[in-house]
Amino acid sequence: MTSNRHRGITEQAADVAIDTDCRALRLPTIRAEFPDVASTAEREQMTYRGFLAEPLTAEGDDRARRSGRVLDELSGGQRQRV
Repeated sequence: MTSNRHRGITEQAADVAIDTDCRALRLPTIRAEFPDVASTAEREQMTYRGFLAEPLTAEGDDRARRSGRVLDELSGGQRQRV
């Protein structure tokens, strides 16, 4: 199996690939926040790990928020919060 890595591609091609992959993987928060996070990471000279943590944490937080809303709607507002 050959891995298709995005090495040596232009910034524009990378942006398109990230947008496309975020849509396919259903990562709306990362897709929306990526341009700002990438610019901040470059400006602040963040490590790759630091950069990667930002959008993944945002995605997780957003999903937890959305899940809570869905559970509230399904329970008719009767859900006990921990």
